[in-house]
Amino acid sequence: MAYRKPTLVETHAELHLSQGSLSEARFFDIVPELKKLGFTDIELSTAGLSLDITQGRPSTREMQQVRCWRPGRKELVQLRADVLVANLTGDYPGWDAFVRLFAEARSALEAGMARPVVTSLNLGALDQFEVSRDGFSISGYLNVGGPIIPTWYAGCTASLDLDMGRGLLDQDGYNRQVHMAIRSGGDPVKIVFRSQFHDRVQAGADLVALLARLHDESNSTFEALITDRVRNEIMGGRKA
Repeated sequence: MAYRKPTLVETHAELHLSQGSLSEARFFDIVPELKKLGFTDIELSTAGLSLDITQGRPSTREMQQVRCWRPGRKELVQLRADVLVANLTGDYPGWDAFVRLFAEARSALEAGMARPVVTSLNLGALDQFEVSRDGFSISGYLNVGGPIIPTWYAGCTASLDLDMGRGLLDQDGYNRQVHMAIRSGGDPVKIVFRSQFHDRVQAGADLVALLARLHDESNSTFEALITDRVRNEIMGGRKA
């Protein structure tokens, strides 16, 4: 059995590559391969600042990124320095559709680069929904006192931010992050979940199998955060 997830509005997978292997100059070895796959809506933009030290003097420069959309702007592949990101946005078409997008993004990367070395894989998701302010209590929607959320929040009707993390990628080989935000000052109440499941990749690892494991862990974590009310009233219950 599985759940429909109308709450899932964005999911992405990041392939982190060996340092210096995907420079900004090499983006345009990969963009033509993405265009062949239908990612024809191309944007250039900045991706924050980078600190450089030349002859002992620090300086900053703007980092560049390329965003390649398919028509309809629901499927996106992004290129940043040493990172490729596959995104699905909007109405969630299901996990199989995301795996296909991931495979296409990876094939474009491999066509544009000779034997790219993937050092880590990060799976992220954004779930959000709105509920009525009338009779609202956090315990009605979050599994307070369950395996993740402390009982300290029982009976709470105020807004909250809850941020949790576990593991350091460089030290432990993995990092897990879960962020929850509830804004209960208006009507409707807004509930947002953001998660990141990041694993170091060993040489020769099966990336699709690793992606599937991260997806299973992401789902089980989300299940531990929500109540049956969310499953039945918001997510539509179980389906075959």
